[in-house]
Amino acid sequence: MSNSIDQQVIDFTAVYTSRPVQEIHNSTILTDIGIVTPADLITYLTELEDSFDLGYEPGDENGIVTVGDAAILIEKKLG
Repeated sequence: MSNSIDQQVIDFTAVYTSRPVQEIHNSTILTDIGIVTPADLITYLTELEDSFDLGYEPGDENGIVTVGDAAILIEKKLG
């Protein structure tokens, strides 16, 4: 996985959750940083994908548990 994508997702997540970027890693579990409900996850992914000029598709949230999972999703969508 591209370090650039990883870092962009980490930076986005830090801003999104109002947490210091040093607290966010690929292994950070989203529920631990306030992205708790399915609706929270969909909103997070929608905004994350928008930041990469990608569109959210139903089912994107499946299997997304960590920040790293979100980065993998973005990388796959970018091709």
